[in-house]
Amino acid sequence: MEFNKAYSRQEFVRFLQNSFLPEDFVPSEEEVWFRTKMTYSTKAVKLGTCQSLKLVVYEVKHRSRHDARVSLSKEAFRMLADEMKDRALVVFVPEDSNENYRFSLIEITLDTADDSARGSKRYSNPRRYSYLVGTSLQGKRTIDEYLLCKKGEDDEIKRVVDYKDLRNRFSVEKLTMDFYKELQNWFACALDVVRFPNDLDDPNDDDKYNAESTIRLITRLIFVWFLKQKGLIPNEFFDEKYIADNLLKDFSPNEQFGFFKEKSLESKYYKAILQNLFFAMLNSPITKEGKSELSERHFRRLTDKGTPSSSDFNDNKLMRYESMFKNPQLFIDLANQTVPFLNGGLFDCLDNKKEKFYLDGFSDKAEVKKALVVPDYLFFSDNIVADLSTFFNDKKKYNEHVTGIIKIFGRYNFTIEENTPFDQEVSLDPELLGKVFENLLASYNPETHTTARKQTGSFYTPREIVQYMVDESLVAHLKQVVGNELEEEYRKLLRYTDEELTLTDEQKYSIMNAIYNCKVLDPACGSGAFPVGMLQQMVHVLSQLDPSNDVWKKMVLDEAVKESHNAFFAETFEEREQRLKEINETFEDQLKNPDYKRKLYLIENCLYGVDIQSIAIQICKLRFFISLVVDQKTNNEPEDNFGIRPLPNLEAKFVAANTLIGLDKKNDFPLFDDEQVKGKMQQMEDINHKIFYLKHKAKEKYKDKIKELKCEIADLLIKNGFIGNDEARQIQTWDRFDQNSFAPFFDSEWMFGVKDGFDIVIGNPPYIDAKEQLKKEELKKQREKLSKDKRYKTLYQKWDLYIAFMEISIRYFCKDDGIFTMIVPYPLSNQLYAKKMRKMITEEYDLLEIVDLYDVKVFDNATVTNCIPFVRKSHSVTEFVVSHADKDKNITRSYSKSLEHLIQDCNTYVWNFTLENRNANRHPDMYVLGDFCYISVGMVLNADEKKAKGQFKKEDLISNICDEIHCKQYIEGKDIEPYNIKRVRYLEWGTKRCPNELRRPTFEELYTNKKLLINALGQLKVSIDLNGEFYCEQQVRMALLWKDLKNVSNKSITSSIQKFSKLKRSEMEGVSRKVDLLYLLGILNSKYASILLTDIRSGDYHIVPEHIRNIPIALVGKEQQQPIIEFVNSILAAKQLDPNADTSLEEHEIDKLVYHFYGLTYDEILDVDPQTKVTRYEYEFIR
Repeated sequence: MEFNKAYSRQEFVRFLQNSFLPEDFVPSEEEVWFRTKMTYSTKAVKLGTCQSLKLVVYEVKHRSRHDARVSLSKEAFRMLADEMKDRALVVFVPEDSNENYRFSLIEITLDTADDSARGSKRYSNPRRYSYLVGTSLQGKRTIDEYLLCKKGEDDEIKRVVDYKDLRNRFSVEKLTMDFYKELQNWFACALDVVRFPNDLDDPNDDDKYNAESTIRLITRLIFVWFLKQKGLIPNEFFDEKYIADNLLKDFSPNEQFGFFKEKSLESKYYKAILQNLFFAMLNSPITKEGKSELSERHFRRLTDKGTPSSSDFNDNKLMRYESMFKNPQLFIDLANQTVPFLNGGLFDCLDNKKEKFYLDGFSDKAEVKKALVVPDYLFFSDNIVADLSTFFNDKKKYNEHVTGIIKIFGRYNFTIEENTPFDQEVSLDPELLGKVFENLLASYNPETHTTARKQTGSFYTPREIVQYMVDESLVAHLKQVVGNELEEEYRKLLRYTDEELTLTDEQKYSIMNAIYNCKVLDPACGSGAFPVGMLQQMVHVLSQLDPSNDVWKKMVLDEAVKESHNAFFAETFEEREQRLKEINETFEDQLKNPDYKRKLYLIENCLYGVDIQSIAIQICKLRFFISLVVDQKTNNEPEDNFGIRPLPNLEAKFVAANTLIGLDKKNDFPLFDDEQVKGKMQQMEDINHKIFYLKHKAKEKYKDKIKELKCEIADLLIKNGFIGNDEARQIQTWDRFDQNSFAPFFDSEWMFGVKDGFDIVIGNPPYIDAKEQLKKEELKKQREKLSKDKRYKTLYQKWDLYIAFMEISIRYFCKDDGIFTMIVPYPLSNQLYAKKMRKMITEEYDLLEIVDLYDVKVFDNATVTNCIPFVRKSHSVTEFVVSHADKDKNITRSYSKSLEHLIQDCNTYVWNFTLENRNANRHPDMYVLGDFCYISVGMVLNADEKKAKGQFKKEDLISNICDEIHCKQYIEGKDIEPYNIKRVRYLEWGTKRCPNELRRPTFEELYTNKKLLINALGQLKVSIDLNGEFYCEQQVRMALLWKDLKNVSNKSITSSIQKFSKLKRSEMEGVSRKVDLLYLLGILNSKYASILLTDIRSGDYHIVPEHIRNIPIALVGKEQQQPIIEFVNSILAAKQLDPNADTSLEEHEIDKLVYHFYGLTYDEILDVDPQTKVTRYEYEFIR
């Protein structure tokens, strides 16, 4: 079957039967009667069944002219539920044309408790995965490689093996991952050759700017490619042959020259085609306001000498490089047939030509053109052989084959509409912009080969997690504002099922009003995952409450008039009337989908974002622009901008700033409460609202007014003694329109006009531990500043940066009764550095819900485990909800728990999310392991930063063979099993670099003494080194009896005693003589030791020295220790002969003895270990 042709039922069924589905597929042709009224679906036919996959195949004809994905999906889910089927392949075909159609896999979970007598069946967890196919299919490779599993053009289609295989063929994740790998290789290849002019007077600034500029190029190109899918960019601009034949002179991107067949560095395509498209077409109106002549797009005017005139050198909206074109007017004509003006500052050129700073390099000047190198082959080459080994730090990548980026894009399907967790098209959607940014990210470090993503601790949040956090925060907000009693109705509105709503018109209006007035902040917005997710769900709710938009229109108009005496802050009667006219035109414009009208005012009124990286803010804006473009219907009239309304300016919605740093005030008075300042601030807010809609020329006028107001406000604040000169300078110099910079402070009233806080604060903050903060000078200074900031009360000991984000968000960004949620590391629940944060939340605010993601891998590129707290800025609840996620990241509520059972330790405030009755204070009168043993971690085997930076890494020091150099037995944490070491390798020792140049060499007595060897992750596993011969890396925890270190003195031991010990060193040496190391080995491998460790570390997956140090140890006499020692010796002997020897009987006896030594009754054993194999009879009567 050819998927790039019109739909044919006969061919489709033949394809399923002969090539695609398992051979037990049985075709049929039975009409399906709809039991529920359908809006778009007109007819359904059952085309067959496949018993092995428990699958039905349907054909659905529909009358949706504009591909109403959400509504069609809901109707398909309903059809399946009524047919009592939970999975199906469905082909959706428009009834008026079979040219293009969707081929979908649909799943639902049927409600097994549903009464079979009901006319309409209940279902949940709906999912739809689709391919858009037919005559407009682009990226045929997507179909061949992913759906049909063909490796080559002539390869045969592979039949589906099982349902897992079918599911994988409709997977978006694999497609996205493969695309990203290709793009990452291209990025690595490009970094070696791409050069932007930057500061012309600084020949050494390439490393500072080029990586970010390359990522900016990629994201701009992706955005343009999405516009191409919408038919708003000519295909000719990406057609190598057409460009060579008709547009550019001497264009030959694959030409090679010289003996070594080197590729040319000519950069005609980027300069002449892409830069003119970005900066002078998308960023320039087609006609003058109110005129029909296509006059505004043209090249710079030429002097009599044929060179560009110097009078317009700084006008970035005029086209450049005219001399490179065969037919310059053809290029303009092509653009004027399809390319709209987008506005919004979206493609503002970032050059500052007056200061000779060319970040983009859009210039006719010879020295700039020479300094700008983005070779043509990077766009169109079929095969670039590149050495990427340095970029990836992988020697195997020295000879990689890379394809030009336009060729890469051409092999994949793109869709301009954002997918949702419930409805996903198997293609690349606008979320890709965020994923590309978060993974490549700006500021690639050529010295360390790391990206800023790693340095800033940020990771892209999966959409399933985003949607859950958005949904739960909206429900919490609506409960607070509209009422608790309608919670189930709120959840119906957010779900993508077709459940009947039981809301009155008054209740519907209250919900809509609560959404319209809901202000949402993401204080670390990155590329916009949470603001975009919030917009999607808000739109989804409004579309159900008010399908016609009549109520929404009235609400927007009423608010526009009510908010100010001058109808939305206009200065004149004419402006007031114009503003109301624009609102009416927006709602009456039939070229706009209803969702456009919802999105526009939600973006203007509700959504805000901050990020410290300016490029992140740019990409966030791109996603919102795409979201608005997708809901506008195009026409063929250039004078009407092809039906595309110029995009809003988002400078007052998303800003680049340091969220954690506020303006330094001289007193505690509100900064902007002075009457004179208030008046100026009101003017600023008026302008911010105006700028949202203004086009370029009008915006420039108000930019000057903003500068003037900033100076006046700063002067007043200094005069009133609120701020000093430095702070005034910060206020004056911050320019929201400068896309290259960020503000070193954040103030929501100053930047957004939001004084009283936000209804919802949501996001994924950076995770940067204390050690990493102290490594980087900039972060180190920030850490010192935050520690002195009076606003922060919870920054305790080795606090991670996300703690600061949590506190500033809850205390200062949330309004009273506002909702806070962030996805944060799991150690929030149990680590000492988060103690004050846990105390703050439980004693001052309402913990509404915690999502326990302990066993779920949320981030592909991170080892961190996570949890998601939902907090309300009030203090009244006594219970909270615990939720969990499955492997697909689908989150469901598990149970409610009282707050008094949340805190398992009143000293550390460690949280217990489980139903277990944990107690970190068991056996408070006993010694702990740290009293008997010095606890340490092994050495860090990487090169020391000062002595041998980058000269070697761990792998260079380890061998599987013992020789003169690799002479020390070496183990890692993963080599440890209970009572056994499963793998031993050999460590280089006694050379110049090891141990002398190691980052953390520790001290040799750790390894030459008897010691316990303990793993670092997961279940507690302990072995022993009886001969003092094993050397270990940092994922091994070691326990050495204090008596064996009697004559050893160093800073590590002294520091450990000062920080952690209640006893003097001499006392611990004495106590350690009372136990045998084998006795401790038996205790630590017992079932009860694991229980004690779980109590101490709560849900933490890691086993840190602090956990081990605090395990209580039952001290009994030497005679009483002997039985355990004998059992341990028996186990060690058995494991030495056979590592897999069954020693369960000995371990059972040890468990029994340990319970006795700790004084547990049998009922107490059952309480802590309900699954114990120890019987009451043997425990109480057999000793």
